[in-house]
Amino acid sequence: MKQMYKVFFNERLIGICQEEKLAKQYPFVRFDLSANDVDIKNWFNSFKDEDIGEIFLLHPYPELFFKIFRSAFTEMPAAGGVLFSRESILFIFRNGKWDLPKGKIDQNEKAEDAAIREVSEECGIKGHEIVKPLRSTYHIYELQENDFKSKWIFKETFWFEMSYNRQDKAVPQLDEGITDVRWISADELKMVLENSYKNIKLLIAASYDYMRLV
Repeated sequence: MKQMYKVFFNERLIGICQEEKLAKQYPFVRFDLSANDVDIKNWFNSFKDEDIGEIFLLHPYPELFFKIFRSAFTEMPAAGGVLFSRESILFIFRNGKWDLPKGKIDQNEKAEDAAIREVSEECGIKGHEIVKPLRSTYHIYELQENDFKSKWIFKETFWFEMSYNRQDKAVPQLDEGITDVRWISADELKMVLENSYKNIKLLIAASYDYMRLV
């Protein structure tokens, strides 16, 4: 199967792929080899106000088109961790949903260092270590710069599996709107993901398919 990229906007899926058979049951738009960032901006300005939950953007070369697609937005990369301890995963609760700790990568900061730092800041722990990189997730959101101006952000989040062997109690970073930090066991995971984001479900399901969660 050809490469497909999944980008989320307000929990709506934008799939970028080549094979039309992947999109037969969903709305789709074809872009040809002449497509550029202006075409993407024009399409997105229309799409964002439509009532469409999933759409596929078809292009002969998805990898090339994905680069063009993301160039139509302001990029703001982030990094985060899937932190394991005794087969439980550390989740944060923010804005009414369960999420994984993550945050913006600072200038000249490596993604791995940002992921370690963000987990430490948001969960109040230290001593966690990276085990391996996981797949990235992508989403688009609107950033309000002031009362009169906003911009559309394309965020790639670099994820890393992490291990933690200490017994320190996790403490939520309240000034970031995090109200709870909790170790979630495999038995609880499916229920927690029912109140999480699609990107998080996709990450867990794709990285740990043995869990059969999604």
